[in-house]
Amino acid sequence: MTNRFIFTKIVIRSSIAALVAHRIPGPAGQDFLLMEKHTITDLNQTIFEDTRSFIKDSKLHPYLVVFVGQDSGKRHKLKVGRMTIGRSSQADINVEDDWASRIHCKLHWKDDIFELEDNDSTNGTYVNTHKITRIQVLPGVPIQVGHSLLKIEFKDEAEIQLEQNLHRSAFIDGLTGIFNRQYFMKRSAEELAYARRHQRPLGVIMIDIDHFKLINDTYGHQMGDFVLNRFASIINSSKRPEDVFARYGGEEFILLPRGDISVEGMRVHCERLRQTIETSEFAFGETQVRITISLGFYLGMVPRREGDASIDEFIGKADEALYRAKDLGRNRTESFL
Repeated sequence: MTNRFIFTKIVIRSSIAALVAHRIPGPAGQDFLLMEKHTITDLNQTIFEDTRSFIKDSKLHPYLVVFVGQDSGKRHKLKVGRMTIGRSSQADINVEDDWASRIHCKLHWKDDIFELEDNDSTNGTYVNTHKITRIQVLPGVPIQVGHSLLKIEFKDEAEIQLEQNLHRSAFIDGLTGIFNRQYFMKRSAEELAYARRHQRPLGVIMIDIDHFKLINDTYGHQMGDFVLNRFASIINSSKRPEDVFARYGGEEFILLPRGDISVEGMRVHCERLRQTIETSEFAFGETQVRITISLGFYLGMVPRREGDASIDEFIGKADEALYRAKDLGRNRTESFL
C-alpha cells in the first residue's frame, strides 16, 4: 500500500506558453470551447504546474500494539510466519502481564491473513471479548492477553518514529533518560491493584542525593546535571531488571521493587545501592566529586477494599523514612516505623 502526495508550485516566467479558451457559437444554441496555445509575455503572469512529490512512497508494515496494560504504547514489529506471545522472555513478543501465560498464544501471518491461536493458556485468549481457540484476526480488533489489550495496526517507519518520540517525551525524563514521575505513578497504580487482588505486599523506596545544592553552588549547574545523569545510570544498572526506577523530582528518585520482597530484603537492596554510589567517582572534565545518598523505604500489605489505600500513601511513608535518614546524618537507609 502506498501513499502519494502531489504538490503545486507557482512559476513566474517572462515568456510562457499557455492555453487560452475561446467560446465558439454552435448549432441549436450550444457553445463550444476552443483551446488555443498562446505566448504570454506579462512578467507578472503566474501559472500553476503539478509536480512530482519529493516524498518517497511509504510502505506500511503490521505491528502488534499494546494499548491497555503495563506495556501500554509499546509496538512489536511482526514477521512473516509464526510468532509467540507471552510473559516469558523467550516469547517472540514479550508482554509484561502477570496474568498472561509464559507462552500465551501464537500469531500466524501469511500474505494478508493473520491467525491467532491460543496456546492452552491459563486465563484464555480473547478476540473482541470472545474466547478463542484459533481465529482469523483483522487489524484494529482488540486482542486480550491476560489483563492487556493489543491490536494489529499498519504503520510506516515515519509514523513509528514519531509515536516512539511522543511516547518517550511523555514518560522519559529528558535529563537522566530514565522514567519520569508520570510513568512511575501509572505503573505503581497498576502494581497496587495487582497486590490488592493477590494480597501481596507493596514496597516503595525514596532516594535523595545528599547536599546536592552544594554541588550546584560550588561547581555550577552543568556539573549538577552531569551528577544527576551519572547517578541515574549507576542506579539503573545496579537495580534488579524488574524494578521500576524513576526521577521523582529535582534530586529525588523513586524505586518500586517487584516480585517477592521482604523488609530485610529491601534494606539489603537499599544498602547495596547506597554503597555503590558512595564508592563511585563522578568526573566531569577536570572536576571530580564523590556523593552520598539517603534512602527511605516502606513495605506494607495493600487492603482488600479499593479506596482504603492509594499509592500516594505508600510514597508518603517512604518519604517520611527518607527524611528520618537525612535527620540522622544522611548517607544511610531508614524504614518507615
